[in-house]
Amino acid sequence: MRKDPFSFYLVNAVLNSIAKRFNQQKTCMKGQVSVELLIIIGIGVGIISLYIIYSYNALYSYKVNNDVSLVKSSLEKIAETANDVAFQGEPAKQKINICFPLILKNCSIVNKTLSCYLNNGKEIHQDSKINLNGTLPGSGCWDLVLEAKNGFVNITIS
Repeated sequence: MRKDPFSFYLVNAVLNSIAKRFNQQKTCMKGQVSVELLIIIGIGVGIISLYIIYSYNALYSYKVNNDVSLVKSSLEKIAETANDVAFQGEPAKQKINICFPLILKNCSIVNKTLSCYLNNGKEIHQDSKINLNGTLPGSGCWDLVLEAKNGFVNITIS
């Protein structure tokens, strides 16, 4: 069998061509896998972002509702205690602890009505059976002294 240099170069060229084409397909497959991975990661990040936004909104609305409930219960406690002190008569005095949330803007007392305004624009009222006098504190936990006077209850911060 005779070795022909032309056939050797021809076979070598064909084999090199096949090898190059195989390497190109392999490189192309690597690029496709990378793009698919990026797409999958992007979709995952999008789904997680939607979940985080939904969770944040749910927690924020819970916090606002909790703060409103805290203000309502504090005002109810003041009104009920004022009614009890007024029922007992003039020398009666009672100390209570109340807490107001950080979103409290200000509170006021007008005749028989306790009013609180929140930073988000909500207004909360509580009525008492007796006239009230004094001031209500701002955000935080406070000890209040409710003292019966002639025809009204005086509220002071202890």
